[in-house]
Amino acid sequence: MDCSIIVPLYNEEKRALPFLNELISFCKEGLEDYEIILVNDGSTDRTLSKLKKVQNNNCRIITYSKNRGKGYAIRKGIFSSKAEKVMFIDADGSIKPKEIPKMIEKLEEYDVVVGNRSLEESSINQPLLRKFTSSLFNPYVNLIFGLGIEDNLCGFKGFKSDVARKLFSSLDSTGWIFDVELFYRINKLNFTLTNIPIEWEHKDNSKMSIYDPFKMAFDLIVLKRRLDSKFKEKNGLSGL
Repeated sequence: MDCSIIVPLYNEEKRALPFLNELISFCKEGLEDYEIILVNDGSTDRTLSKLKKVQNNNCRIITYSKNRGKGYAIRKGIFSSKAEKVMFIDADGSIKPKEIPKMIEKLEEYDVVVGNRSLEESSINQPLLRKFTSSLFNPYVNLIFGLGIEDNLCGFKGFKSDVARKLFSSLDSTGWIFDVELFYRINKLNFTLTNIPIEWEHKDNSKMSIYDPFKMAFDLIVLKRRLDSKFKEKNGLSGL
């Protein structure tokens, strides 16, 4: 199997089917063997009924009633995946399925592969406010965590399966900042990582509010202290 592709969804009744149809069409033509895991993260709209309309034997649905956060949804998908390579991609269509083969190829060499919108080769269509927020958020994360990551929140990341299970098995964060925790763990566990340029286009109806970055700023400080404490208690790497 080429890969397991996880799509986390929360209240995506308007955007789910157009993107999933595009994803399925691409996979049928561009991949020899694959699976698509659709994780309905406690949606309160008609997302689940839309997912049930997807006609493809390579797709399966994971659903639960309570919204638990994107990180939790991806973890559920990872531990349900069957391929040796696993990745997640946002359901809003901001990242095109044509980027998937690049990630599959790089996962032959690296433990973790991440889409990076800040690379010179990337093609980005982004509103000024979103650019401004990113220009503040990523340096702030690097100031606290010291990881030197240029694009922490891109919704397109891939892993070797055993690496994904190791990273997500004890993930503390299940909301927006879970990506930052992933990079922290990747660094601590010495997994190899590379970035790939991507084509990315902003989509309206983002789930992130204008106040979320301020909450995230505080949550990141709490997360850093908690993770540092955990690694010290576990004497470095044991148990993670």
